[in-house]
Amino acid sequence: MADSAGCKRKRRDSPLTAIDHKKAKVITGSENAKQAHAPRFTRPHEHRCEQITLKDLTDLLHYASLGKRYGLKKPSWCRLHHQDRLARVHVAVLEGITQLHFYRYYSQFKHLRTAYTTRCTLAPPSCDMLSALLSAELSFPQESLQSSQTTTPTVDVVWHPVARRYGLKRRGLSSYLLTEEEMIKNNFPVQGGQGCEAFVCTQTDDHVTDSSPLYGLDCEMCVTQAGTELTHVAVVDSRGRCILDELVKPLNPIISYCTKFSGITPAVLAPVTTRLQDVQAKLLKLLPPDAVLVGHSLDNDLRALKLIHLHVIDSSLLYRREFGQRFKLKHLAQVILKREIQREEVIGHDPCEDACAALQVVQYFISKGPRQVLDLHLEDVWGVLPKTQQTPVNGALNESLHHTVSPLRIGQALHKAGHSALLLSKSAVSDSLSSNQVWRRHRCNSDKECVCVFKRVAQSYSLSVVQLSSLSDVLKRTTEESKETHLQQMLDRLEQMCVLFVGPLPCDYTEKKLHTLLRHYGGLRTVTLVQTTHRLYARVEFQHLEGAQLALHSLNGNQNHNQIIKAQRPLSEVTLDLEDSLTELQNDVLNDHMIYVGGLSPHHHSYGDLLQAFSSFGPINSIITPAKKSGKCRRHSHIEFVSAESVPAAVRSPVQIGDRKLHVCCALTPTHMHTWTHTRPVTMAMGGDMDNPEEERRELDSSGQITGNETDPSSASNCLDGVQEGEMERVMRALDRNVGKMFKALQDKTLSIVILPGSRRGPVEYPGLCFFEVKQL
Repeated sequence: MADSAGCKRKRRDSPLTAIDHKKAKVITGSENAKQAHAPRFTRPHEHRCEQITLKDLTDLLHYASLGKRYGLKKPSWCRLHHQDRLARVHVAVLEGITQLHFYRYYSQFKHLRTAYTTRCTLAPPSCDMLSALLSAELSFPQESLQSSQTTTPTVDVVWHPVARRYGLKRRGLSSYLLTEEEMIKNNFPVQGGQGCEAFVCTQTDDHVTDSSPLYGLDCEMCVTQAGTELTHVAVVDSRGRCILDELVKPLNPIISYCTKFSGITPAVLAPVTTRLQDVQAKLLKLLPPDAVLVGHSLDNDLRALKLIHLHVIDSSLLYRREFGQRFKLKHLAQVILKREIQREEVIGHDPCEDACAALQVVQYFISKGPRQVLDLHLEDVWGVLPKTQQTPVNGALNESLHHTVSPLRIGQALHKAGHSALLLSKSAVSDSLSSNQVWRRHRCNSDKECVCVFKRVAQSYSLSVVQLSSLSDVLKRTTEESKETHLQQMLDRLEQMCVLFVGPLPCDYTEKKLHTLLRHYGGLRTVTLVQTTHRLYARVEFQHLEGAQLALHSLNGNQNHNQIIKAQRPLSEVTLDLEDSLTELQNDVLNDHMIYVGGLSPHHHSYGDLLQAFSSFGPINSIITPAKKSGKCRRHSHIEFVSAESVPAAVRSPVQIGDRKLHVCCALTPTHMHTWTHTRPVTMAMGGDMDNPEEERRELDSSGQITGNETDPSSASNCLDGVQEGEMERVMRALDRNVGKMFKALQDKTLSIVILPGSRRGPVEYPGLCFFEVKQL
């Protein structure tokens, strides 16, 4: 008897290569191996700062929901690892929210900023986000639809159950092995399965390849007082030669010999002395460790044999039908092999003949590939008639099976693939999909109802889309002018976080000298010289939060031209809790592994210099240096460590490259933003080089304000007409809380996407923001 350890399923995958560098997990043991092969969402370092578009989102949604088996191309802007292991896809759209809202009310979004480890700035669409997302047509890349005959498949081929499971490309036999999940679903005996306690395990290993031997198996059974028991077993090798043909006497009294099917009679079994244990021992000796068993409804045969074998191909599941129906082996043999088996005039089935037929229809499928099998046998096996189309030349009917795939939308595609989709919304957005009956639509009265319905039914749907509209309800009470003012106030408030006042400066000090003094800390966005009655100061706005932070701590007390330089933040309601806000940003999941390095020499400091200087603090995952612009190299970089524990040591320790001291602090600006001022809306009139800050000289008015300066973000007590700041904070907290409840209700291995759509107001675009995470228990 085989040791039970032989039943442990070994992976047929190639050696582990997909290691999550950010979490720095060493892949050891079966549990960690499962984590390494679990679905994950990441974004390449070179694309982190790039905006994504509505098309990018739809491409991801289509690929995540349907996968490459349906001819859909992987999105180029992100990486969805092991898409085929995703359980479901969930999308939440927070109507009316922009990237500005998220970072202005950052403290209120506790779930969004902790549960989701990938963020991407979103270019706001010119149309309704949800309607556009759900009504976008699936795009099939030409190369994925072409076969060796350069023809395109029909809709019936692309969405056929066989194509949905195996794709259209021809593959080796290992691609058609049943997975462990499929074996359990189809009642195959597995180790630890119900009723399998006394089953025998064959010796199997992980060396199953496309050249592993195939063995056809078929059994005949009778009914005894104990249930169904084995009476006849046959095994054929890959050439169809019968290498085992044994009659077996059941241990229990026989109630029915099932002679019509088994051919067994009392006279046939009378002289037989072979028992089940004898056949099991022969099979264990006969089958090599990499043997692949083939049969038709093989689960019944293995249960009759009380045998567990992990590498199987079932012809009844290979030639798939809708809704779990199965073809008879007699039908497949007649159509595929042009051979008649199980003839009516013969009493009982011949297990050698059936085992050989099952083996050969599987070998035929493997040799031809799914695409050719469907092209050749869609009508005679599955009964699907060829479709006709009009030719563009004369309008005549073309009887050819090959014609272009019709446009499909995500809901229709999921329906054809045997999946279901759910749409929950308070608004009438679902009305725009009234012609699409494949969505299960539910119009709710509130966001709370949307979330409650979602928690009850979400795990019944492959794709769920929920729109939350709390902010839109608040904005309906305000004017368009008030909405615009509110967005501008949020923008000014965030920009104040990058502002410093520096001085006093020598009276003849210029913007160029000031730029030379401050450039070691980071890029500058604006430099404004401020002339008071007696002294000269400067208002400086940095591009990054880190630049302002480094300058604040480094400049104070420094002497320049015999004058002590001081740096301070502007004092207003905006900056009262600034230190708390910066601490929250420092602890952001996007920043906790990162440091910011300023003071680099654009000509002498290379990637290798940084790697050598900072690798002593711990393993480095990536060094992110802004791209060159106009031939200039930036003077700062972000360094991402494998472990967050490396960050404090790197920040505390003085670091030099050559004779140049580097300025280091914890990362504050999230990695999806070029600069903190990336929150600034885009207009057609904007331009200029961010490396060359605006330079001007202004004076203070009688109230102490800079003349010509922007609106003071703290000047208005109400952020919107009739809407207090406290109410806005409550709305943001409620939205975040609802997102957290939905995320908690998600099944393991579900891709969750949260979309803040952004806003377009005339020529002005306020970017949106997207969050991505695959839930892992």
